[in-house]
Amino acid sequence: MLAIIGVATTGQIANYRNAERTVANAKLETALQAFLQETQKERGLTTGYVNGNKVLKPQLPAQRARTDRTLAALRAQLAGRNDLVAQQLRSSLHLTVGLAAIRQDADDGTGRWDTTYTYFTHMNRVLDGLSLGLDQATDPQLRNAVLALQALSESKEFTGEERAYLLGNLGSGRFHTMDAFNGFVALVAEHQLGRSHFDTWATPDQRQKLDDAYATPAAQRAHGYEQTALAGHGRLSPRDVPATGWYNAMTSFITGMRSVQISVGDDIVTRAGSLQDAAVREFVLFGIVAAGVVALLGGLALATARAVSRPLAALTEQAADLAEHRLPESVDRAQTAAAGDRPVPPADIVVPDYSGAEVRQVAEALDRVQRVAFDLATEQAVLRRNATESLVNLGRRNQNLVRRQINFINRLEHEDADPGTLANLFELDHLATRMRRNAESLLVLAGEKTPRPWSSPLLITDVIRAALSEVEDYRRVTLRRVDKVLVSGTVVAEVAHLLAELIENALSCSPPDTEVEIEGRRTSSGYLVAVVDHGVGMESDALAEANVRLSGSAGFMAEPTRFLGHYVVGALAQRHGIEVRLGEAPAAGVVARVLLPEHVLAEAPRRRAKAEAEAGAEAVAEAPAEPAGGLVPGPRKAVAAAAAPTAAPPASVRSSEGARTRNGLVKRPRRSAIQAAVAEGGSGWTAGEERTPDRSPDEVKSMLSTLRSAHMRGAIGARGEKTDRAAKTDRAEMAEPAETPDRHEKSADPATSEPPKDDAS
Repeated sequence: MLAIIGVATTGQIANYRNAERTVANAKLETALQAFLQETQKERGLTTGYVNGNKVLKPQLPAQRARTDRTLAALRAQLAGRNDLVAQQLRSSLHLTVGLAAIRQDADDGTGRWDTTYTYFTHMNRVLDGLSLGLDQATDPQLRNAVLALQALSESKEFTGEERAYLLGNLGSGRFHTMDAFNGFVALVAEHQLGRSHFDTWATPDQRQKLDDAYATPAAQRAHGYEQTALAGHGRLSPRDVPATGWYNAMTSFITGMRSVQISVGDDIVTRAGSLQDAAVREFVLFGIVAAGVVALLGGLALATARAVSRPLAALTEQAADLAEHRLPESVDRAQTAAAGDRPVPPADIVVPDYSGAEVRQVAEALDRVQRVAFDLATEQAVLRRNATESLVNLGRRNQNLVRRQINFINRLEHEDADPGTLANLFELDHLATRMRRNAESLLVLAGEKTPRPWSSPLLITDVIRAALSEVEDYRRVTLRRVDKVLVSGTVVAEVAHLLAELIENALSCSPPDTEVEIEGRRTSSGYLVAVVDHGVGMESDALAEANVRLSGSAGFMAEPTRFLGHYVVGALAQRHGIEVRLGEAPAAGVVARVLLPEHVLAEAPRRRAKAEAEAGAEAVAEAPAEPAGGLVPGPRKAVAAAAAPTAAPPASVRSSEGARTRNGLVKRPRRSAIQAAVAEGGSGWTAGEERTPDRSPDEVKSMLSTLRSAHMRGAIGARGEKTDRAAKTDRAEMAEPAETPDRHEKSADPATSEPPKDDAS
């Protein structure tokens, strides 16, 4: 019942407001038509004056003053209104700003009749075309009156255009062109069409008033001049159609039309006022009835509430305490309890003894709900803890086995100098390294840190090489220009792991005959690494979802397992404050950008002295910034373009229509640190690039295999000579034997420990 009363009340309020708006809009229409009446007269005077009819000049000052007064009155009607109708009218009134220039040109003698006519006509037609919300009237009588007013306004406007148009062509003895004559004919036709539309919608009384306006002597003279101009077929003699006579006759005729227009406008205001009064009466009557119904319902509700209010209040308090405190606290204790601990469930809900059966049943139902929720939370906590521990144990076991396997492979590599065997061992070593990364990914997802700590800083190029050693198709990876920077030793292994996941993703999502390109540069906010593939790319929605996963804010249990690599990257990035974002590559494919913050780097922003850089020449020689490690250089176009700001859009969907400010300007999205770094780089990514000789992967593989074989043979020979010298020294001087280097010793450098032996060693 209350809903029905509410809907009915809303309808009554809407009817009253519609009637109120109709009255206000009708008054606004009256003020607008008064302004258009004066602009029509000023158009006729000004057009005739600038065309050489100087006798019209004395009337201009007074007419301009009337135009300004009606414009001020119209603006006063708009004051305080900010609805859609008022906004549209204010926007259209901006056309009046050119009025001063038209007047000044007329006074200076530089005005042209066609320019003057076009300005006034365009302004009047735009303003006269506004419906001001009156076309939405639902009352039939009011709607017909509005349509009649609009038709009469259009007819009067075309009549005013006739007056000004003919004054602009008088003086030369004919219309300026046949097009000008045809334009006059069109205006006459439009005027007559407007009158026929008026007759369709007007009442008999309104039609009679307009007929009387057409029957006045001035209207007959104007009609005679009009027919004379039409009969001349382009000839226009000032003797037959004098300028002053034409203007005065047409002005008197238009004034008569204006009187009819005022009468129709008054009819609209009167009818709208009647509708408003009726809406007020209906609203008051309905309010009285509704108040009585509400009072009756209120009494019934009060009587019912007395029977159940206090028990329900107590139950509500208990339920609120359960929902806000007891159950959340119990669930939290269950989720954080250590293994073997049994959390205490929340206490049961207690209701007063005088509670009814319904209240007690609700309390029991709430008890069952909280018990089920607590039991479920406890089971989930146990399952989550067991799953995490299982992942950690499995990852540790796999990691230990893989580490032993890698050590065994390294020992075999040191003991065999055959190039073919070494190549096979290198491939086997590479497979084991990838297995180790998968095992460490399990530990990362379980929240564990890497068991491969590193103490000293490492060049970023070596970190990238370490990442390449952990991916499958590393021969397709091309290093472009990589600025030198040192990465803190405490994060070297995990940064390499993060890059390996992104590179593996780029390789798997691009055709096997295309390259994956890597480039890095120093920025003011850290170090930016770009990994570019040339695959089919991703949809904007998929990019947005991937960036959420890469941010580390999503749980990996909620998505399919094919996205686990994203969650590994997200966990590592969140752990060290690294920002990772995917975006569209300029040509095709996807670019992954990794911004290493300052605290991850082992050197300050670029302000080191040149001497210090030269002092580190040995480290530079060890890992140059140019493409190294056997990676094949190629065209820089895709990677350089990937540095452009447009290559890394935000996660939101691209659209040509974005949010705008109140001044109409497109709002620019807030840029992330990666976008700022890319914008800072600009085209500098390609500056000063040094190209390296182009070699195929097979050539590089052959060169490195030969070099490794020669190195191993030399090492074996050196160990033999050293052993012989140690034996001689033992026998001669009884000294301690010389230490023999452990041929199974393996550098802990993650960039050189398990690299791709045939292409990035």
